[in-house]
Amino acid sequence: MNKVSLSIALGAVLSAGTAASADFTGFEGVVNEVGDYTVIQMYAVYDTADIALNVFNADISTADGQGFHHSDVQIGAGGTWAPNASLDIPGFADSSIDSFATIGYGVGIAAATNGTALDPTFLDATGGLGGTVPSGAGWYNGNPSNDQVASAQAGFDYAVFVGQFSFATSRVTDPVGFFTFDAEMGSKNITGDVFFGDSTYVWDVPAPGALALLGLGGLVARRRRG
Repeated sequence: MNKVSLSIALGAVLSAGTAASADFTGFEGVVNEVGDYTVIQMYAVYDTADIALNVFNADISTADGQGFHHSDVQIGAGGTWAPNASLDIPGFADSSIDSFATIGYGVGIAAATNGTALDPTFLDATGGLGGTVPSGAGWYNGNPSNDQVASAQAGFDYAVFVGQFSFATSRVTDPVGFFTFDAEMGSKNITGDVFFGDSTYVWDVPAPGALALLGLGGLVARRRRG
């Protein structure tokens, strides 16, 4: 389903390319500005209530190569992509501006019960620490008995939350393709059949003149490649 939605927090135009498989239609982002940070929440989007299993073969980056911001309980070690460390501790950790991977689970007060695990392609390169995502990294539902079923959220009819990516807004000096999320998605349907798909999401910032012509605080749109 094609959608156009407005983003008051941050003017943006994003484009996503996808090679859809079965009911997985692609990765989509929801962009917000939280204080001094731009925060992009990524979703695996489906056209029915399928089950998300894992993200893999991921290439996730910023155009300036500086990676992403962490604000979790392992910040002294450089921050971790494991979501069970993304707690809210005043003056120390803030999940709203943290970067983490997940498969449908929450963080903050829900972090302790987050069943997501980083796969070896993530851990072998960095131990899951630091601001960058290793090329080819992935993560998965570490507790398969807790199915992460696509549901109505974030403006999508069927979606599963798969990660949050935060960076200082001041770093966005090039309006074209500052953030790229390119990955494959493993899923299964309600009968247990496993299927795979791949998708690329690219976030672009529109020129100030374009926003003035629109007369809007911002525009978020998707363009899909066949």
